[in-house]
Amino acid sequence: MIRLVKIVPLALVTVAVVFIAFGISSILGSGNTVRGKVLSVESASITTISTLIIEDRSGKQWTFKGFGTFSGVTPSHLEEHRAKQEKVTVEYKEMNSGDLSIVGVSD
Repeated sequence: MIRLVKIVPLALVTVAVVFIAFGISSILGSGNTVRGKVLSVESASITTISTLIIEDRSGKQWTFKGFGTFSGVTPSHLEEHRAKQEKVTVEYKEMNSGDLSIVGVSD
């Protein structure tokens, strides 16, 4: 009985840790990312981006579409990055159409 009292809570904690770790890795690893300088920003409104083009350090240009809402920054903030030639990181997912959809943008 004493062993069972010790084993059950330990097993529950172990299972909880596994689920938490899996959840965190799913959230953090859910999309692809690329880092580069902002070349162009087209805004759909004052708060939403329709198109974002960045250039990575190898010189490849990436074009992203701002379908719907995503976490990150406003078009004006990205324009500031463009003017200062500061890099941003874009998390994206590839759509069935081949377009790259913005999931999030960070400094």
